[in-house]
Order: sequence, then C-alpha cells, then structure tokens
Amino acid sequence: MKLSMWMIANRLSPLMDLKTNISADARPVLNSARLVYSTNCVHVYQEQDYVVCSGEGDSIYLYGVTEKEAFEIIQGVFDYFQDWEADLQAFIRKNDFQKIVNSCEILIQNPMDIQDANNKLLAISRHPDPAAVDPEWLYMSRYGYSSLNAIKALDLSQSNTDFTRHGVQPFSPADSSGLRHGGISYCLQYNGIDCGRMTILEMLRPINPGDYQLLDKIAQLLEPVMGNAVLSDHSPSHFNALYSLVFQKSYDVRELQLQLAYQQWTEGDDFQMLLIQPDYLQNSYRSVEILYSILLHNLPSCVIFRKDPYILVLSNQLLEKRQNLLDFLGTLHENNKIRAAFSIGAKGTAEIPWMVRQCLFAMKAAESENTENWLFYFEKYAVDYMLFHARGNEQIHACHPMVRRLWDEKEKNEDELFKTLMIYLDNERSVNKTSAALFTHRNTVMYRIRKLQETYSLNLDDPGTRYYLRLSMQVLASPVRQSTQFFSGPPLNSNM
Repeated sequence: MKLSMWMIANRLSPLMDLKTNISADARPVLNSARLVYSTNCVHVYQEQDYVVCSGEGDSIYLYGVTEKEAFEIIQGVFDYFQDWEADLQAFIRKNDFQKIVNSCEILIQNPMDIQDANNKLLAISRHPDPAAVDPEWLYMSRYGYSSLNAIKALDLSQSNTDFTRHGVQPFSPADSSGLRHGGISYCLQYNGIDCGRMTILEMLRPINPGDYQLLDKIAQLLEPVMGNAVLSDHSPSHFNALYSLVFQKSYDVRELQLQLAYQQWTEGDDFQMLLIQPDYLQNSYRSVEILYSILLHNLPSCVIFRKDPYILVLSNQLLEKRQNLLDFLGTLHENNKIRAAFSIGAKGTAEIPWMVRQCLFAMKAAESENTENWLFYFEKYAVDYMLFHARGNEQIHACHPMVRRLWDEKEKNEDELFKTLMIYLDNERSVNKTSAALFTHRNTVMYRIRKLQETYSLNLDDPGTRYYLRLSMQVLASPVRQSTQFFSGPPLNSNM
C-alpha cells in the first residue's frame, strides 16, 4: 500500500514525539523506508540530535531514537498499513462496518461513522463517548439514523457544499443541527448511484490531508461492494430505498419514508420522471458522467440516478411544466446532443416504478418516426403503449392522469365529472346530446366541461387527446377488468 507523509505522521503522532514539515499536496506515492535515498521511498538518516525521515521533499523529525530505530519505526508503519489494508478488505467482504470504523481509530483519532444511502447508521466510533461529542452524534448512536433537523440544517448552512457530489467535502458546525464540530464527509457512489457516506468529525485533532487520503482508500474498496449490493436483486441492509422503489426491488418501507422525508417529499406528492440519453451518437461513459454531474448541480431538488446509458431524473413536481427546466434541456441538447423523454405525471410513490417504462417506450417509439425531435412526451405514445405493449396494471398506470383522478373522485365522492366527460366524448362533444343522456341541463354540462378544460389544461380539439382520454376511461371502467384477475400484470423487470 502506498503512503503519504501525512498518513505516516498520523500513525506515529499518538505514539511518539515528532515534528513535521509536510506540504498540503503530499501524495500517497511512498513504498517503503530506506537508509539511502531512493525515489518514492522514505529516506531515514541521522542529523544532529534527531532523525530525519524524508519523502519526496517532505519531512518528519523524530527525537530520542537512533537512526536504526527510526528506520525500523518507519518500515513498521508501512507494514502496519499493509496489514490494515488486508484486514479492511476482509471486513468489507463480510459487511462488518463496525470493524472498519474500529480499525481506523488509531489512524484518525477523531469520531467517525459510516451510513448507507438512506442515512441509516452502519457503524460509529465507540470512543469518545457519543454523549461527549454532540447531540446529533448521540442521536445517531441511539436511534440509528441521522436526524432530519441535522440534514436540513447542514443543507441550509453549507450553501456552497454539494453533499451529493461523489468524494469528500468539508463542512462547518451548524448551530441548529446539533453538530458542534465540523469535519469531512465522503459521498460513496458506484456507477453514479449513491450507496453510502463516511464522516469524520474534527474534534480531538485537526483534520489534515492524510484523513482525506485514508477515506479515499477506504472508498476505493468499499464502493464496489456497497454499490453492487444496491444494484443486486437482494435486500441488503445498506441500499438506496428510492432506487429500489424505482426499479421494483425489495426495500424497507420505513427507510423509504425516511428518504422521502430527507428530500422533503411525501408519499402523496405528484411525481414525474425524465429520462435522458446523453450523447446518443457516441454513448461514451465519459459523456454520461459529465452530464450526470451537470444535472446534479443544476437540479438540486430532484433525485438523479445513472443507469447507463441513461440518466433518470425524478421529481415531486411536474417537470414538463417548468419552463426553466425546458430551457435548460434545450441548452444541454445544443451542446451535448441529448435525447429526453417525460413520463406522465402521477400522484403517489406507487406510480414511480411505471414511469421508467413510459419514458423508455416514448424514446423507442420516437425512433421509428425518423424524427429530428429530441424531446418526447409519453402522452403522445400512450395509446400505442396501452393497445400494443402494456398488460394489466401497466395499462392502468398509463391512463391519462386526469382521468385517473376523476375515476378516484367518482369512486370516493360519486362525482359526476367522469361520467359527464365520457358521455360528452361518446357524443362527439355535443352538449345537447350529452345533457339529454345525463338528464342534466345543458348549462350544467357546459360548466363541467369548461371546469375540466381549465383545471387540467385540456385541449379537447386535439383528436389524439380525445382518443387517449376515452381509452383511459374504457380501461378504468371496463367491467372485464373489474371482474377478472388478468390485470395483476407481471412484475417490472429492472433491466433497461
């Protein structure tokens, strides 16, 4: 294992008296100790009443030891880290996160924790006592999760810090969060998907570049294991519940609720998904990576996943109604040749898994049109999807969002809007024939239709919209659907 002078100094500082002269950019390139100079090695030599340990221009000065003793001490540090790395790999294979944290105590000398992608605590330093650290550290140790107050306070107080960006980020104390200490936090990602977080508090000694380097080393080993657990079909204790929801994998309902709360979302929000295929002429990994970073920076209120060669943007707002987002996508297309597709917007988290298929279908259907368009809406292709592609519940989830709401209102409140619209469409939009069929005054019919058009921005002059509305009504109101089990539908395949 290659070390930096910072890592060596951090290992030795609790054990003996030393002084350092190490630059901030000293990198982990050192292989071993030497009594004569050698590239990428620590040169150990006597000078006056102390021993100099010099590595690539940086120095550690040891006092009260001979040159030979100093050489053995420095080589012992390399041996220590070699054993530590082997132990670390074994702990990671066993998902023993507490032993990972325990193995770092002597190297970090500060409180450390590891969390999964749902802010669930996987391991935390036992020393010092959590009660002596701060209220948030005590809360985590007792209840096993970060508190919502701390998450919100950190987001507000660290306005220039993006905690969702892969890698290490420094942070300062936030008075309202219960955090008395600043520190560094490392966002663990694998293939662009959040899979966990490591945090070190700056409490017992100042954090230095050696701590950053140590977290980098742990992350290199930990991310593939945690990331593959997120992507697998199993239910490990350290996954991303929202990712699992999107791709219909198993998840813990409590952890999903917590993750929604961290996003300041609720289960009953209106959700919509945007699927982006960047640089579709080349489909290079680099183009996906760059665009993913751009989206993270510009859409902080959304949850963004990578599922190469696509990027998925999930929002609890109707994305297609946000003109600033449409302008942003237009700029991206001009510079990156993206293609993008919107699902329909729908109410409730139960709708989210079906949105992936809707976006993909819109994008694939558009390919057969040989169009130069790059932005697609599922609604345009919904009829074809429902007639020729969807089965069972897929048809229901593909119904026009307004029709589904009217159906729910009809079932709950005996609302007449659903029936009025159905008969109005069946009678070729004749108000007189509709009022006669309903035994209702024509002014009442006109009021109901106008209310629907204004509330839901419906364009009933468009034949495609009318067909989609009527087909959705047929699917929902069909007595065959309501009296058979055919529409249970197959489970969603997570393969994209």
